[in-house]
Amino acid sequence: MTKLLQDIHLDHYWIPRSSDTGLGLNDSEIAATFAFPFLYNEQTPLLVTPGFGYQAWDGPRAPHPDMPPNTYEAFLELGWNPQATPWLSGELAFGAGVFSDFTDINSDSVRYFGRGLFVLTFSPSFQIKGGVVYLDRVHIKVLPAAGVVWTPNSDVRFDIYFPSPKLSWRWTTVGNTEWWSYLRGEYGGGSWTVDRDSDGDGSLDIFEQVDYNDIRAAIGLEWLTLRGFGGFFEVGVAFERELVFRSSGTPNFEPDVMGFLGGGIHF
Repeated sequence: MTKLLQDIHLDHYWIPRSSDTGLGLNDSEIAATFAFPFLYNEQTPLLVTPGFGYQAWDGPRAPHPDMPPNTYEAFLELGWNPQATPWLSGELAFGAGVFSDFTDINSDSVRYFGRGLFVLTFSPSFQIKGGVVYLDRVHIKVLPAAGVVWTPNSDVRFDIYFPSPKLSWRWTTVGNTEWWSYLRGEYGGGSWTVDRDSDGDGSLDIFEQVDYNDIRAAIGLEWLTLRGFGGFFEVGVAFERELVFRSSGTPNFEPDVMGFLGGGIHF
């Protein structure tokens, strides 16, 4: 029988502010995934994931475009991984949510996101997958997604997949806990509607959508117990950072390259 509660996770990332004109970020998210029988097949349930995110912004400061101190996101995602044949399957997901500083909400505050991938399984250790990821941001709406998943043995996994590649290797098992190291990359960031002080006199007089985009590379350590409890800790670098504003009159801002720390738990 399909277990109703599949996962609860809590993640946090911290990017410090480098200078008076830099941009720092504390980014937290909590979400839970529930599984429901779907199309009379318990092996491919409907996955329902509600979640909530919070971002605390530190900068940038004048003369650069400002950000509010806080933004929020509340979302719901539906996922389904159909299995057409033993060698052909898919990964489908669609979600929607409100992404805003919650001073006001308009149609741009409601964003949609999702992914559609096909998966070709050539053997238990080798897969090819491809498709698209829909982000619904100001700068990029859709990203192509493609790669291979290769598991040469039970201690190594190569998930060579754009836009979020990850190379993992198990280096020890202590009791019932597996310890893995990994290298990973990610196209990170998000998009929110915010009230902004456009003229610098303290009045918030522009309500517009803004992206924060970056590319991340990290090295980390993760652990997993037989009961499903686990977590991770990582250090990395965020580069190609940018704030992109929907308003044509607001210049984009490119913060400095910065290191970051990340961690989380799931059960």
